[in-house]
Amino acid sequence: MRTTTVVGLTGQTGAGKTTVCSILKGRDVAIIDADQVARDVVDEKKQCLADLALEFSISILNVDGTLNRERLASIVFGDKTKLKKLNSIIFPYILAQIREKIDACKKAGDQLVVLDAPTLFESGADSFCDVVLSVVAPETQRLNRIVIRDRLGDAQARARMGAQHPDEFYTKRSKYVIVNDGDLEELRLKTLQVIDQILADAQEAQ
Repeated sequence: MRTTTVVGLTGQTGAGKTTVCSILKGRDVAIIDADQVARDVVDEKKQCLADLALEFSISILNVDGTLNRERLASIVFGDKTKLKKLNSIIFPYILAQIREKIDACKKAGDQLVVLDAPTLFESGADSFCDVVLSVVAPETQRLNRIVIRDRLGDAQARARMGAQHPDEFYTKRSKYVIVNDGDLEELRLKTLQVIDQILADAQEAQ
């Protein structure tokens, strides 16, 4: 069985992380989407949903017993204490699921697995990774992307950006960094170059 390299992919909103993932998928790289794992966990793990309802009340549940994501978001949004509590409940379930997916990729013989996780460091999922790749971009470009992508006003987009970590938080914790300050073709080339470098470094380390 060949060695699998697990790459943690993270970065700020609007930096272009989703586009990087799309480029990697086109190269048949195995992608684990942590956001999708988080959605699956509350949909499929009844104990996780019960823990959330116990902490935040049954008002976060729909009449069919599923999670009302908008209602939960309204409770924790802007309240760091409640958000921290939410994360402490859900992160262990997410991490367990991510570990299962990584193990499955290793058993399948995937040479490269990319864990796409906006909260890679906050959740502790970086402990699963051999290396970390961050995507950062100039503030103005990020702002424009968020406004267009999420159909937000300038003030709303800036507030969302202000709630996130600065570039240095990611670059200091990452072995590889993509600076997305050009067009799509430039991003594609940077992505392929850094992935080739990661594979070369992993091969050299063996």
